[in-house]
Amino acid sequence: MKLKTGIAIFLLFLFAKTALAAEPYNYAELWRSWTIVAREAYITGVVDGIAEAYIVTITTVAPDKFLKTPAPTEVKKTTDKLFVRYTRDQIRDVMTDLYKDPANAFISTLDMFFLSRDKIEGKDVGKGLMEARKKAIDTHQLNESMRGR
Repeated sequence: MKLKTGIAIFLLFLFAKTALAAEPYNYAELWRSWTIVAREAYITGVVDGIAEAYIVTITTVAPDKFLKTPAPTEVKKTTDKLFVRYTRDQIRDVMTDLYKDPANAFISTLDMFFLSRDKIEGKDVGKGLMEARKKAIDTHQLNESMRGR
């Protein structure tokens, strides 16, 4: 519980710092600054958060939709999109490798988490990387325009 609280506080700090930055936040630099233990704690927090959000959604937010007998193809599509079937060190190593490319420096750790999972699955992540890079710049520009109000 303390780990989850600590991760939540850290992420709030991270996003607050990102919103106030004069340039896009360099997530690659952040990732490289973390120890192996910190990287794995982050990954564990993401995995736990996904599982918790899924459970809350199917039991509280939309129980009518999810507690009925869903079509097996819909269940598979949802679980394939959300859940991670790889070890922390596998995800950690791929994230570390993807952050070696300077073009990926501004991609958020969460986006990089899912891109890493997709890469491990053998998917071509080139398009996803391009979209994540664009998202990072668009988010930064939106923050800047809001700050200028």
